[in-house]
Formats: sequence, C-alpha cells, structure tokens
Amino acid sequence: MAFQPLFIRGWKQLSAYRLMFITYMNDITININGGNNQILPNATEAVQNFYGDQFAEKILSNTVVDKESCPEVGKLSLYVDKVNLPDYIAQLSECQNATELAKVVIYMFEQEPKLTEEEIVKERFISILLPLATKLTKGRSIDNLRARINDALLSRPKPNRIK
Repeated sequence: MAFQPLFIRGWKQLSAYRLMFITYMNDITININGGNNQILPNATEAVQNFYGDQFAEKILSNTVVDKESCPEVGKLSLYVDKVNLPDYIAQLSECQNATELAKVVIYMFEQEPKLTEEEIVKERFISILLPLATKLTKGRSIDNLRARINDALLSRPKPNRIK
C-alpha cells in the first residue's frame, strides 16, 4: 500500500489516528478570564511586547488641570482665596509624591484663614486635592496623604509664644 494522505484512507483510520493521538496527550485545564489570551500548550516560553505604554504615561502625567471644567477647583475655592487659587493649583499639579503634596497643604494652611488643622486632614478636603495632583502616581490613598499631612504639621517649627 502506497502512502496515502490521512483524509483519503477513510474515517475509521482517521478516527483511530485521532484516538491514538489523544491518548498520548496530557490532561490540561486552561481557565480564561477576559482579555487577549494566547493558548500555547506545547510552548516553554511566551513573550508579549507592549509598545506605546511609556508614551501614554508621559502624556497622562503632563495633563494640565482646566480651571473652568474641573469641579474640584470650585470646591477648593470654598477653602482658599480666589486670588491665590491659580498658584495653589499649579503647586498641586507639580507634586510627584505625598510628601510634596503635604508641604503644599501646609503652605496653604499657613496662608489661608479658612483652613484649620482639623479640616486639612479630613477626607473631604484631601479628596478635593487628589484630582488636582495630576503627577502624583504613588501614595494616592486618603490615609497615606492624611499621614503625610500630619507628619508635616508636626515637623513645622512652633511659633514663638514669648513676646
């Protein structure tokens, strides 16, 4: 019998071949949960490259806060003088970590009579600042920022009480 392709030999032989192939395979369970998945049962290594994610981070970190469209600016203006508001927004948008943001908050506290020690550590005040701090990537939790503001409050020099 000369070599014949598998599909010409007939269904019985094809089924026997498939059965023989299946018996040598190991049992594999693959769970797929969303996203783009590539199933490679015989692969020893898989590499996936993402191009362009560095540029997205750069673009997103340099976003400028639009003073008219951002509702947090209006909320912040309840606490601070409108003359100083653009300066505060510029300083908040340049903060790259929680400690820098805490220093800006302390500066605001020292300049604005409406801000108290109790108010600057409250969640409602800190949540207004978060959207304005566009370069803040790590430590964006309310609890972390509250802790850094408390640290900055404690590290302030005490006013001279003797006159």
